[in-house]
Amino acid sequence: MKKLFFGAMCFALIGVGLTGCKKEQKLKPTNETSIDGQFNVSSNGKMLIFESVEDYQKIVENPSEKIKFDFLTKVSKMNHITYSEQLEILKTENDSLLGDDYLAQILNEDWIVQIGDYLYRVNKPEEKVYVLPVANINEYDDLVNQNKSNPNIRKFSTSDNVIELAEEGATGEKGLKCDEPGAGSRENYNDYKINTTIQISVTVYYRKFGIYFSNGVDVWNHVGNNEKLYIQAENLWAKKKCSTIYGPISFPWLSPSTASISRRTYTFYSGSTPLYGYHTKARARYENWDFPSGGNPYTVTFSGWAEIEINSPY
Repeated sequence: MKKLFFGAMCFALIGVGLTGCKKEQKLKPTNETSIDGQFNVSSNGKMLIFESVEDYQKIVENPSEKIKFDFLTKVSKMNHITYSEQLEILKTENDSLLGDDYLAQILNEDWIVQIGDYLYRVNKPEEKVYVLPVANINEYDDLVNQNKSNPNIRKFSTSDNVIELAEEGATGEKGLKCDEPGAGSRENYNDYKINTTIQISVTVYYRKFGIYFSNGVDVWNHVGNNEKLYIQAENLWAKKKCSTIYGPISFPWLSPSTASISRRTYTFYSGSTPLYGYHTKARARYENWDFPSGGNPYTVTFSGWAEIEINSPY
């Protein structure tokens, strides 16, 4: 069975809680090529195939909740093995070498995806992306092994806009159009211990993978029942390489998540273009929704909050 990405399948992109997602039974192999006519994606039994760069961008460029849901539902029914599924099979889900649940559904077990005319292998531990033309797909094993003697395989940095470089014929890691450097990936983690059993963790992050970049907040409670999680943010902004600044924005506490959840996320930016700089500041709040004896309406208790901040390395 395919494992669905809980950051999108089970809760919305911005401020919606887990809804008790269940894994779907694996259906017969399918190569259907569209989801509600929005984009063309298929599987050849080995990897995910996006017909064009534009089709890929529709599922990574700050996609709507519906697009993410439709896309991941589609992937869950395909017959190739995603990297996320491989982790589940090997029972090493907490040892992902990517660190991003959404991308783990896009890449196959060899860390490869086909986008338009190229195959991309994301090697996050090495911070490299290896690219092979679809015309040379018979050299797939060389791509998996990162065969440096194969002249058809190009190597880029995860900080680069790799898809653009590949499409424009760049031979190395230096960009053709943009000299601004890509910002470094960073995470800032904070714990707030409410009592002996309740501990909320808040992580703000910017992650770079060459073909996918993401900036946001991840909040989760290690132990607890009937809890509600809130997120508040201040002065969020992100600047794409050689582009304008997105933001700044601030918002008060997002409406509470549904009860009985343990994790909540807010994605401020995601896309195929790296960031030159960013600022992410967020708080989290935990509320315990206990039902008193006798079945009377629940009571709400404010339990605590946490705050962290991360800035771009200008």
